Amino acid sequence: MAHSMFKKLLDNARIDYQVLDQRIAFDLDSQGRKIQYSNVASQYLDDFLARLGDHARHFHTSFVNIEAMVPPHTDIVDQVNINFYIETGDYRTTFYRSTSNSAGFTYADHGDGHAYRMEDLEPMASFVAQPGDVYVLNGKIIHGVTCDVATPRKVLQVSSRDLEYDQVIDILSRVC
Repeated sequence: MAHSMFKKLLDNARIDYQVLDQRIAFDLDSQGRKIQYSNVASQYLDDFLARLGDHARHFHTSFVNIEAMVPPHTDIVDQVNINFYIETGDYRTTFYRSTSNSAGFTYADHGDGHAYRMEDLEPMASFVAQPGDVYVLNGKIIHGVTCDVATPRKVLQVSSRDLEYDQVIDILSRVC
């Protein structure tokens, strides 16, 4: 079942990058900790996108700084994220299914993402990323990120708004 939720693509990736201007930030908790999306410059990501050929036009890149746990949700805009983990802490990414057929509740003023209550969910699969790991995540399946001690995480993302998870996996299987 995990095959339609996430897939480990690489490990030990060494990625050069430079964080540019911040695009958007959301509060994650009452203590003011945030998730921040910034533009990024990276020859590694440029080369990765070049390998996708014509499909590269469906993707955009971001640097994501996550300062706290992320409650169960579906992504607002992007359908698929390819996460290149830089600093990981001991966070666990868990994918869930709704036990109550809950549609969740809207958590942003744009897009179609929803947040969910833990009591309405059942865990299906999870992983703990290490620095240098690369995972493909299905952002339209309910997922959340937890840990014992919240420390900042840093992730480079290559994301698609218009391609579905299985389409991205198919493209990557042909070029990676």
